[in-house]
Amino acid sequence: MNIRDQLLPRLRQYLPQLVLFGAVWIAMAIAVPAFTGEAAVFSTLSQLPLVGLVALGVAITMIAGELDLSVASMAALCGVLAIRLADLGLIAALGVVTVIGGVYGCLQGYLIARLRINSMVLTVASLILLQGISWLASGGGSIQLTQFGLSDPLLARWGVLSPSILVAVVVFAAIGVYMSVSRWGREIYAVGGARNEAFAAGVPRLRPLIHAFAISGACAGLAGGLVSLRAASATPDAFSSLLLAAVAAVLVGGVSLYGGRGTVVNVVLGVLIVSTLSASLAISGQPTYVAQLLTGLLLLVVMAFEFTVKRLGATKPKVSRQPKTLVPAS
Repeated sequence: MNIRDQLLPRLRQYLPQLVLFGAVWIAMAIAVPAFTGEAAVFSTLSQLPLVGLVALGVAITMIAGELDLSVASMAALCGVLAIRLADLGLIAALGVVTVIGGVYGCLQGYLIARLRINSMVLTVASLILLQGISWLASGGGSIQLTQFGLSDPLLARWGVLSPSILVAVVVFAAIGVYMSVSRWGREIYAVGGARNEAFAAGVPRLRPLIHAFAISGACAGLAGGLVSLRAASATPDAFSSLLLAAVAAVLVGGVSLYGGRGTVVNVVLGVLIVSTLSASLAISGQPTYVAQLLTGLLLLVVMAFEFTVKRLGATKPKVSRQPKTLVPAS
């Protein structure tokens, strides 16, 4: 089998999302004339460190058949902690908040797997808890960096790339390899697609969910730390709409809400589609709610399309092939 025969099925898998991304980009370029060139590409890619990383974590839990709703509060808390820990240095502060997010995610995954608690119930409780802790950690309001120049490395830009974007790309690549190559990644797919059958086949009950929620928490912590350190400030309610944007990106990208289906490429395409809408409208000076409105409409259209395709596939009559009658030799 040559390279072309291997690539075509993979490209066909992402064809709907690629077509949608191209259509949205062309439509916004026509509607917003300023949305062109390097500035448009950079504005779109700039969503990867925040919406992209959080969406990646949410997607992993969805592939595992669960849903992490605490990511926005985790990002806000880790953003506040990153500012508080800035005296340790840029890399050390990001590393600490990433570990904090991952450890808390491990705890959530363990409780969900061990006690068989509904993930939405537990993570909503975590969302409220972490939001309260972030207010306590910030002292009841926004906080700023006290060291001038500490965030300067994150403000660098090389064409359409920046340090934050490169960090997000590396994380996406690492998680993509983890999910597609490693045994642990395949276990996450197994418990999401057919949990009882996976357990019967010997897949551990705890490890896949612990890993899925650890990845989600770590991604949210890193995203909050990156954005807050880049802005040199943090506010406990800065990411109030982040959860909706991340979930919308994951669903638009084609990750199944029922578990077991989706890849990192799906997440990237979904984030690019949603980011194209928000970035182009921001360039045109439109209010934030306009981007949220169009994102919601786009999500409804995508879900209606998928539902229609599934219904047509289910109702399509199956043609039974009768075995050919052998004519006896004369």
